[in-house]
Amino acid sequence: MNPSPDDQIRPRGAVTIASLVVVNMIWWMLMIAAIGLGLTHLQRCPVEPILPIYLIVLGATTLLSLSMTYIMTNREGARVPTMCSVCITLLYLFSFGWFIAGSIWIYPIYPPNYTPGTAPYCHRVTYLFAFVITTIVWLATTLMFVFGCCFAVLTCCQIVISVDRFVPSRYSFYGATSDFQEPIVGDV
Repeated sequence: MNPSPDDQIRPRGAVTIASLVVVNMIWWMLMIAAIGLGLTHLQRCPVEPILPIYLIVLGATTLLSLSMTYIMTNREGARVPTMCSVCITLLYLFSFGWFIAGSIWIYPIYPPNYTPGTAPYCHRVTYLFAFVITTIVWLATTLMFVFGCCFAVLTCCQIVISVDRFVPSRYSFYGATSDFQEPIVGDV
């Protein structure tokens, strides 16, 4: 009897599920706030007029990719998950490029003047929101990269250390039960 693919998935603990739900809810709220701030203060950042548009597009693409991820994981069949995967991949590629462009728009004007009517003016809440969100994403990306590299190094070290147990040397004999280099009578 072959187990179904659902039986092979390891169940997650309650703490893991609760943490994922809380992080998702916070991220959804932040992206909705990004869209709202961008729409509300569309003309209130003359030093970088594209900044509110950056927030709108960032929020919309993130919410769309999250929605498609939920659709993909909750549907059965072959077409819907495949189409969602293609769309999610395209959205992630676009979001990555848009995020790089947003970083180029945000960081060079730091700190703008928050007083209306002055030359390098940008609305305080709009700019600081974009700055904080972009910085948080950069920090999270950097941490994931560092932890991923550490995990890869530890995995490689573990493989190198354990290779002696699984791969015999050229002097050993498969099935030998003694430490001599030549097979002994009775060894198989």
